[in-house]
Amino acid sequence: MKTNQILHSYLACLAVFLIIISCSKSDDTVEPVIEEQVDVIDPALVGTWEGTVSGSFGDADMTMVLESNGDMSAEGSTSLYCPMDAKWKVKSNRFKASGNDRCDGTSVTFDAPYSKTKLSGSWSAGSGNSGTFNAEKQ
Repeated sequence: MKTNQILHSYLACLAVFLIIISCSKSDDTVEPVIEEQVDVIDPALVGTWEGTVSGSFGDADMTMVLESNGDMSAEGSTSLYCPMDAKWKVKSNRFKASGNDRCDGTSVTFDAPYSKTKLSGSWSAGSGNSGTFNAEKQ
């Protein structure tokens, strides 16, 4: 009797093992879920931002205005930082803006980690100038 129970247990285990083997394939892969990274105009960022800009032209106070249609304007407190017009968005959890200055049309980009109250990041210009900026929402 005991041998018969052992044989039944062995056969049951073997059956489970064979089912597992037959149901799996060597080419089974898990497809990664790729979250679409879309551009977003976040209403929480719309408004006036005050702060500083630093870099190739020294330090200056700065005002940025972010509009609900994606337009942005920025101006430094010294004439060395030309006023600029840009388009802004949030993508991949980052604030990004790109546009041109009003002095001679030089391209300028801003990049910072996303925050609803403080943006601290970097800027760079097509002329090779670059630096950092910090701004708080007013």
